[in-house]
Amino acid sequence: MTTENVLATNIDQIWPIASYFAILVGLLLGMLALAMFLGPKTQRRHTHTPYESGIIAVDAPKTRFTNHFFLYAIFFVIFDLETIFLFAWVIAFDESGMAGFIEASIFITILLAALIYIWRIGALELVRKHRPARMRQ
Repeated sequence: MTTENVLATNIDQIWPIASYFAILVGLLLGMLALAMFLGPKTQRRHTHTPYESGIIAVDAPKTRFTNHFFLYAIFFVIFDLETIFLFAWVIAFDESGMAGFIEASIFITILLAALIYIWRIGALELVRKHRPARMRQ
């Protein structure tokens, strides 16, 4: 095999990934350009202030967040891990057979019971809105 054949073979193997990255960079630059030209250009008082969950932190320095933000994050992690485990089960569905199906059903039942429990205790309801500490009494 000559050097030209090896080079041609390498180019044949590399061109799909190189074209993918070229298209990716082109789309990225296009979206950035569109955002720059079409995006809003307002310069208000709060344009460059930190903004988190509907609260402007500069105006309310003593704002305390309730624990529902933390709970939502934990619930997301738990149920996100559920999808990862179920995805792995779906990939190995043929190899796992009926035993794998039963195990996955038990897993889904336990997670469904946990979801019903947190729903029943009211952990998914936003009863109290977050307000500055000086307004809470």
